[in-house]
Amino acid sequence: MQEIAVIGDENFTIGFQTAGIRNVVLADKSNINKKFSELMKKPEMGIIIMHNNTFEMLSEKLKEVAMTQVKPTVVVLSHDVSAEENLRLMIKRSLGIDLWRG
Repeated sequence: MQEIAVIGDENFTIGFQTAGIRNVVLADKSNINKKFSELMKKPEMGIIIMHNNTFEMLSEKLKEVAMTQVKPTVVVLSHDVSAEENLRLMIKRSLGIDLWRG
């Protein structure tokens, strides 16, 4: 079974914990690259959720891996208007279909 993980600061992750997600990783600028890399290597990991602010702390190399690797799929959330489009592209990449297409 594929698992879901959330990585970020305490304010971001608390809601996911409340919703029942067990794989919660607290990370900040000092350890984000190490913690993210560890999550990416876990074979049971299917989806990694993170906030755009946390994503921006990653090294350029890890950002590239996050956006091109299919498994696990990295979902980056933000308050940006284009967030829905980013989610659409990530789902399309992960599933191979466009759920928004009519």
